[in-house]
Amino acid sequence: MRWFRFLLVLASLMAGQPSDAFQTARSPESDRKALLSIEDEWLHARDSATLERILADDFVHPVAQGVFLSKAEHIEWYVKHLPPLERKTRFDQVRVRIYGDTAVVNGMVIANDASGKEVDRSVFTDVFVYRDGRWQAVNAQENRVSR
Repeated sequence: MRWFRFLLVLASLMAGQPSDAFQTARSPESDRKALLSIEDEWLHARDSATLERILADDFVHPVAQGVFLSKAEHIEWYVKHLPPLERKTRFDQVRVRIYGDTAVVNGMVIANDASGKEVDRSVFTDVFVYRDGRWQAVNAQENRVSR
């Protein structure tokens, strides 16, 4: 019987389907750290490959023009409109709420120019789903903060 179980696990690994025995244990704290790490990668991304990895295939980004951008449309727009290299961005007031395999991340992004002067501030909400062994962004929305 042990050999049969071993062969089943081996067959699933060879087929590219990870066995539950090899899944990394999740906890609220490890999920929170993973989500914050993804947010940081996303904030500082300057290439389409990073966004391809972070965004789910069914990602949607509603924008102020009344348009719902798909993953491909979001990536295409983003890489054509990269912020200047001297612009520094950081998070403020980030909150992570996890509901099983769904998470909502809210916060602010503050952008400063090369001299350190604040040039932009926006609030955001990102929604993630845990699928295929990783967190994937399914929705994002941000609004500029008026001063």
